[in-house]
Amino acid sequence: MTVMAVCVWAAAPLLFLGLCLCSVGGHAQGEVLEFGGVSSQWGRFPVWNACCESVLSFSLRTHSQEGLLLYLDDEGFCDFLELLLLHGHLRLRFSIFCAEPAELQSGVAVSDGHWHAVRVKRDWRNTSLEVDGRLEGWAEVKSKRRDMTVFSHTFMGGVTPELHSSPLRLTSPSVREHPAFRGWITAVSINGSLATVDSSEGVTVTAGCGPDHQCQNGGVCSVVNDQAVCDCSDTGYQGNDCSEGKAHVKVLLGSAGVFGKTQ
Repeated sequence: MTVMAVCVWAAAPLLFLGLCLCSVGGHAQGEVLEFGGVSSQWGRFPVWNACCESVLSFSLRTHSQEGLLLYLDDEGFCDFLELLLLHGHLRLRFSIFCAEPAELQSGVAVSDGHWHAVRVKRDWRNTSLEVDGRLEGWAEVKSKRRDMTVFSHTFMGGVTPELHSSPLRLTSPSVREHPAFRGWITAVSINGSLATVDSSEGVTVTAGCGPDHQCQNGGVCSVVNDQAVCDCSDTGYQGNDCSEGKAHVKVLLGSAGVFGKTQ
């Protein structure tokens, strides 16, 4: 966690007082995508060059047991990578150069309605999966080529109707059979840089943390250490949801105050 502090200094007779107002920030979360679980939904992100050594990460929140989270491929040839919700756990599956797909599944369930940080790391023939900072495992594909070819955009929550109707454009046609994801995804990042959705269908894109955690009076919600946190610093309010009245600082020393004298 990064802590940033802006300090305002005030002087008075016989008193030099520092009032330090601190704003606490964590990982930037970007936009929040809400998926309703309808079959026609999809969110399209820029191409993730998962060729060699690269990382894609995001945070998710769901109560669902099944659903397609992530899909990319070489548009119908040999290489693909998909991440699914299966019985409440994450299942990662991928192939390079038409080899037998390698797969792994998380030991921890993520369908408990809490935010979970997910990290997919590509390392040539190997791909690893982390959940909430813990390595869930890695898998190696037994291919003659070690680098993955990616031509498609990065799809989250579902794939476009054009791909549903054109299975020859999908390297893994079975991706059409997976149920759509229902829940929230935020903080999509490629190699540490936030990625924004290029286009979508059936997806609500907002700035916040989902309907169960709303910030009041203009507060901004962020996911910090996998928890929803309201930033009230620019609102004049305070509290967990920025609703607890205006925050005033008043310091008095005898009959003399920092901001003037009282009679």
